[in-house]
Amino acid sequence: MSHYAMFLGCTIPARFPFMEKSIRMVLSELDIHTIDLEGTTCCPTKSIANVIGNKTWYVTGARNLALAEAAGLNILTPCNGCFSSFKAVITDLNMDLNLRDSVNRELGRVGLEYTGKVKVKHIVQVLHDDVTAAEIKKRVVKPLTGMKVAVHYGCHMVRPSSAIHFDDPNRPSKFDVLVEAIGAQSVDYSTKMMCCGNDLNSVGESDAAIAMSREKLLETQQIADGMTTACPACFNQYDSKQYLMQKSGEHIDMPIIYLTELLGLSFGFSPEEMGMKMHRVDTTQFLEKWEQRTAYLEEVRNNFDLDMLDRCYQCGACMDDCPVVKVNPDFNPNRVIGDILAGKMEEVLNGPDVWRCVSCYTCFELCPQRFGMNKVFENLKQLAYQMNIMPEGVDGGIKMLLETGRLGEPTAMRKKLKLPDLPKSGSKDLRILLKLDEESESQ
Repeated sequence: MSHYAMFLGCTIPARFPFMEKSIRMVLSELDIHTIDLEGTTCCPTKSIANVIGNKTWYVTGARNLALAEAAGLNILTPCNGCFSSFKAVITDLNMDLNLRDSVNRELGRVGLEYTGKVKVKHIVQVLHDDVTAAEIKKRVVKPLTGMKVAVHYGCHMVRPSSAIHFDDPNRPSKFDVLVEAIGAQSVDYSTKMMCCGNDLNSVGESDAAIAMSREKLLETQQIADGMTTACPACFNQYDSKQYLMQKSGEHIDMPIIYLTELLGLSFGFSPEEMGMKMHRVDTTQFLEKWEQRTAYLEEVRNNFDLDMLDRCYQCGACMDDCPVVKVNPDFNPNRVIGDILAGKMEEVLNGPDVWRCVSCYTCFELCPQRFGMNKVFENLKQLAYQMNIMPEGVDGGIKMLLETGRLGEPTAMRKKLKLPDLPKSGSKDLRILLKLDEESESQ
């Protein structure tokens, strides 16, 4: 079990207690023990404290860090602002010993000292680097498979890179890895690293702040089922400010879900116990689509190995080796598998691609996983048959097989070649067996 000093910051306990609820539930589920330090203050937010003077910012930040050092604990924070502020203070104090001595003289007045031993980790960092995506995946009981999620990192999770070395400041990936560990698809988009604009609210530029949020919301609602963030300030911009846009008549509807709420859903926690109804923007459409997807995938699971199906789709290595693809560019077996995973089974079964697989086993022999797409198409053909969806030639062949036990009757050509009569067909016994088999399956 890992132990940390929890530093929630100011916004989460004051404005978003539901966020705190999911944070504590998820950390507990992952055996991460946290302690709430006595006597902490704002981290402080640099945009406010630094206006008073650099010394105020350094002393305030160092005091919180010194409290954690006195408790013998590293800090875990679920707030981008707190994370970036602490990391910047640590970097400056560790590089400038004269500055550290000056700050410690101030801290000495209240019996504290900053030594530089404490480490500060963002909750995303703890989940990715310490817990690991593989371990999180083991805890998932209700994956978000098929749900498309737009990840919003926020500026201060990865910047400034001079102080934060957690992920690439321009093309980070660790948050995305966590989202995909619980089964969701992290979608890429052009405004992914765009600032939410929250600090503009503090300087009377609320219209500009809303405009910055609007740009990302308009893009993501076209490609994703929801957006996730791990910063309360960013959450406020995209949830609360979006609510104001909706009230003014704008057609924007993008559910905003904090990271630990997403994890909690996949761990089996209910939206009610995590307080998700306290969001300003309704999350019902996200939750309902997720429930529908879950029910659909359970139905698909009755006929397919979903894990293998997903791996086959992600791989796609043998797709261009399919001989049918070489002569019919409209046939894309990998796309068919993707459509199954995307919830389009009915569309697949009613389309022509099901019958374009000729069962030549080329894909199977070349498959590095020894799976082969042909297995998928065999199952699809059986499902289509059960729904009475099949080409005329297949329908006629099945009827002949059931009636005669053969796919062709002897012709006069055999007599011309003086070949012997064929043995009597066993079609009667075959029909009895098939009928018994059909009855046993229906019971």
